[in-house]
Amino acid sequence: MLLGLWTHKRVESASELFRRQHSLWLTRALRGGREYPRIPVRAVTAGGWSRLMARPGGPALAERWWSHAFDRVDDAGDGDE
Repeated sequence: MLLGLWTHKRVESASELFRRQHSLWLTRALRGGREYPRIPVRAVTAGGWSRLMARPGGPALAERWWSHAFDRVDDAGDGDE
């Protein structure tokens, strides 16, 4: 996307910005040596996320997190690309 008629400065779309921010975060995370929580690769029905889901309020927390994440993705795509 170009900004205005008299300039050729390129403006990042929301999706480009999110990809760049994620790439920077991931690079820093991998180089930093800090331990991050593992992302379960098993479905909940097969025991994935069992520690979180066993906590009081865990299922509601997971639902709220995914709802917010998908809302952001859906909002970022509105007329952006």
